[in-house]
Amino acid sequence: FAAALSTNRNAAAASDERDTAIIGNEWSTLDFGDIEKHLASRLSDGDIDAVLSCIDAQNKLIRLKLTNCVNITGAGLEPLR
Repeated sequence: FAAALSTNRNAAAASDERDTAIIGNEWSTLDFGDIEKHLASRLSDGDIDAVLSCIDAQNKLIRLKLTNCVNITGAGLEPLR
């Protein structure tokens, strides 16, 4: 999961296509195994909740892989309901 922010409005307006590629809008699979293990192991239920809410997971996500997310109790999965 990645997002790019720009403080230069002209650059942001000129890079709509690139921003879509970085941020994306296709979230059929979200795999936390794609990030470094030490980062995934630090994620909390609040972090997972925020990501799932941000991508509208209830309507878009088909597969969620919580690889190396050892601190997750399940409370952060509420946006999937």
